Amino acid sequence: MSDRTERTGGGEPRGYTLIELVVVVGILIVLTLAALPFFSAMMRSSQLDAAARQLAGDVREARALATQTGWQYRLVGFNESAGPPQKNQYRLLGRSSPGGAWPAATAAPFQSATQMAGVWINFGQLYSGVTLNAAVGTPSFYVSFNAQGVAFDSSPTTDPWMTITPHGEASPARQVKITAAGGVRIQ
Repeated sequence: MSDRTERTGGGEPRGYTLIELVVVVGILIVLTLAALPFFSAMMRSSQLDAAARQLAGDVREARALATQTGWQYRLVGFNESAGPPQKNQYRLLGRSSPGGAWPAATAAPFQSATQMAGVWINFGQLYSGVTLNAAVGTPSFYVSFNAQGVAFDSSPTTDPWMTITPHGEASPARQVKITAAGGVRIQ
C-alpha cells in the first residue's frame, strides 16, 4: 500500500490537494521566469550569428562569381540610418569589364550582357531586430571584387567593414572583416 492510501484511512487513494498543485505550478513559474533572460540572450546571439553568416556568405558569393565569370562583382547596401525603401538591405551588382559603369545601386533587378543588379536582401525581414552597420556615419556600404577575387574597392574602408548589432543596441555585436586578398572573417 502507498503512503497516501495509508494516510487516508486505507480507502481509495485520493488526489492532490489544491495547495500541492498551487505550489508545483508556482515552482514551475519561478523556474520559467529565472530561465527567460538566458533563453532571450541565447536567441539574440543565435540571430546575430545567423545574420553575420548570411552577410559573410553573400560576400563570399560575390567573390566566387567574380572569379568564375571574369566579371567584377560588388555587394552594395544601405544600413539602418538610410531612408526607405533600401534601409537595412543589400544586393549584388555586376559589370563585365572594369571600364564599364556599375549599375545604379537602386536600379530594379536586371541582367544584361554587360551589367547585372540582383534582388534586395532585406535584413529587417530575415532577421527581425538586427541592424546592419549601425556605427558607421554613412548610410551606404559596398565591397567590390575583381576577376581574381581580390577586394579592390570598399566603403567603409575601416576595419571592421561591417558591424551587425541588435536594433538600438551597441552590444552584443558581430563584425564582418574583409582582407585585401578578399577573404571574409566573422568576429
